[in-house]
Amino acid sequence: MATKTEEPQPTILIVGAELGGVMLGVLLEKANIPYTILERSTTVKPPGSAMSIGGTLFLLFDQLQILDEFVTVVKHSTQSTIENESGETLLTTDYTPLRELTGYKGYIPARPRLYELLLKQIPAHKIHFGKRILTIIKNKDDDNVHIQTADGTKYQGDILVGADGAYSAIRQRLYERLRAQSILSKSDEEDMPFSCTCLVGQTNELDPKQFQHLNNTENAFITTLGTDKPYSCALFSTFDKRVYFMVIHHLDRTMSRAVQELRFRSSEKSEWGPYAAQTMCDETRDFPISIGTGKMTLGNLYDRIPKELISKVMLEEKVFTTWHSGRTHATKFILLEDKAL
Repeated sequence: MATKTEEPQPTILIVGAELGGVMLGVLLEKANIPYTILERSTTVKPPGSAMSIGGTLFLLFDQLQILDEFVTVVKHSTQSTIENESGETLLTTDYTPLRELTGYKGYIPARPRLYELLLKQIPAHKIHFGKRILTIIKNKDDDNVHIQTADGTKYQGDILVGADGAYSAIRQRLYERLRAQSILSKSDEEDMPFSCTCLVGQTNELDPKQFQHLNNTENAFITTLGTDKPYSCALFSTFDKRVYFMVIHHLDRTMSRAVQELRFRSSEKSEWGPYAAQTMCDETRDFPISIGTGKMTLGNLYDRIPKELISKVMLEEKVFTTWHSGRTHATKFILLEDKAL
């Protein structure tokens, strides 16, 4: 009687070590599937803001056996509010029914704390920083994908995952191959439009006596809508007595990264560098917020933020149609959207 032979596990190469890439690594580690994570930066800059997480991820965290540790570094939140500049509440959302529906409470984790927790699950020898991808070759002889980085190191695997952001180098290489075969959709070749830019950051540890919202055990998430101005902001208070924020500039027309870079190509003052972040801080310093004693503005937060922990980013709005290439597990290219987490 013939015995069934098991196929060997595919080796996964993950390019990009932010939240999406690291989360995939944690899943593969748990499933005992071989993988390597390659990150271009020498270190990953802590993502600037916070996020709201509910039962959809908690079941996964429970299965990964990290839920107990996760709840020790996050703040429980039962509601969120939207208010105007005068501090008047426009809308309150109650999240308490979610526990009955999902079995889990809602929490506000700082993205850096969530990232640190996930990174701890990855063995150090499986993640490599300072690895800029130079070449990607699909070898017909061994049916593998071969990668060479700028430092001369070579890697090979069966599946290549691009988890390197919206402007993914892996996406560009994949689309080049599909374009050469005339099978890339027209929509995938179009620029990624955006109608908002966003300032994200995190304060140092604050005094709860001065910033009383830190003591609020129910509402950790406040959104303030600007009056007759193109700005709004979202503030998240976290368990470690910090405030994480997103200040959104609602543009009067849709833009693209290509258009913005063309405008600033001849200038050292890049639209996305430190100068741009500081400029947006200056433009929004007087935006009122209601999280502390007396009259407070965003400037009260900006003055308590290390400059390296504040960034200006685009909020692109596009749904790609092509996310993978390859009919079998061998030499499959897969794209992973970081915002999925």
